[in-house]
Amino acid sequence: MKKMKAWPERPKGLSERSYRKYMAKQKKATVNGTEYTLQSVSPQWYMEINDECGMTGGKRNTAKYIDEMFKNVIVSPPEVRNEGIGYFNLNDDIDSTEKLLKEIESFLRERK
Repeated sequence: MKKMKAWPERPKGLSERSYRKYMAKQKKATVNGTEYTLQSVSPQWYMEINDECGMTGGKRNTAKYIDEMFKNVIVSPPEVRNEGIGYFNLNDDIDSTEKLLKEIESFLRERK
């Protein structure tokens, strides 16, 4: 018996972001009074960004990792999706940054 994949192979010519639009699950999360809409990414993208930012070994680039997570997982509010970690830099908000990253990582690991 063949098992169905939750994330079938992405067709060539379809960007990762467009692919997520059709395949991804979403969740709302509230951090320090602000509601965020999170959208899943493909396991391959997640593993590649972890490797690229050194989160699985090597020299870590935590700021880049957080920025990529925010820009690729957060759907709304749009200013966070567009600016990534820069949005929180403007507000000197380390607390929300850390809590939001924990929400994102927890969400991405949830089973359906």
